[in-house]
Amino acid sequence: MSKENKQVLLSRQPEGQPKASDFEISEQEIPSPRQGEFLVKNIYLSLDPYMRGAIAGRHMGHSRLNQVDLIRGRCVGKVIKSKNSEFNEGDFLVIESGWQEYALASGVESEEIRKLNIENGPLSASLGILGMPGLTAWAGVEQLAKPNLGSTFVVTAAAGPVGGTAGQLAKVKGCRVVGVAGTDEKCSIVVDKYGFDDCINYNNKDWLDRLSKACPDGIDVYFDNVGGEVLDQITDGLNLYGKIIMCGLVSQYNIDAKSEGGWKGHNLGRFVGKRASLLGLVVYDYYEQINDFLKVAVPLLKSGKLSYHEDVVDGIEQAPEHFSKLMAGNNVGKAVVSVSSEK
Repeated sequence: MSKENKQVLLSRQPEGQPKASDFEISEQEIPSPRQGEFLVKNIYLSLDPYMRGAIAGRHMGHSRLNQVDLIRGRCVGKVIKSKNSEFNEGDFLVIESGWQEYALASGVESEEIRKLNIENGPLSASLGILGMPGLTAWAGVEQLAKPNLGSTFVVTAAAGPVGGTAGQLAKVKGCRVVGVAGTDEKCSIVVDKYGFDDCINYNNKDWLDRLSKACPDGIDVYFDNVGGEVLDQITDGLNLYGKIIMCGLVSQYNIDAKSEGGWKGHNLGRFVGKRASLLGLVVYDYYEQINDFLKVAVPLLKSGKLSYHEDVVDGIEQAPEHFSKLMAGNNVGKAVVSVSSEK
């Protein structure tokens, strides 16, 4: 085992869209566990859009990062040394251990640790379709939207891990499912791999007309991962008394709302006119139901009724560039960094 632990630190607070140069690579000695601690070798690192707000201190539960702070992040890791009776060498975990190759942990609640059943599926899937993004999608569909058989269900960022899973779960419930994504490649994945009925590329000038034609009976549920102008535009096609699941604001994460050109907010009259139910979704409210979610998702994944697509790079030093790619909307599927081997 190498004696060095590569870490990704914040070099400076990003202005607007993050760049690889906003981060720096550091090498530290691999720590040794003391009594009550255990050492985790990170295998996969999850990159998620919410991290942009977390770095700036704009995401709930996250304080603003300063220069040379370790970037926070959720990983799949393996316990390789342990002086904690609750965590044994060889255990696989999902753990908030940050952008680094190795991490010390003690099992306290703030570390957000969950032991994995490796029979459930590939380890990396526990950061996507069987992890927080999948739980988010399940909570939005099963707990909030509760769509009826034959409902029209529209979801933005449809090629991503939350949108893609939400649409597939709605399809299982018998909905007509239409996705919205940013490239033809992403739309092909949404239709051909995820099984959506249609997918609209919002970079086409006539995308709203195409969306209207794809939803001839109007929209009953809109699962919103984007916010901003797109939320307003799609709401115009919502049926009376339709539901909007307010999940993500990816169009806003790189914007300083106080700066010139920042997002100015919605005309709430359109929501009133639609008699719409706006339901805010915060995945942290559903963490205690992760096992209920897995009881649904694991059989669907194993039977082929749930699929996923990953955008993977190798090496922790690739995390800054991959994160920049994600925040520019150039990723295709779940953004993952392969940090080390699974062995």
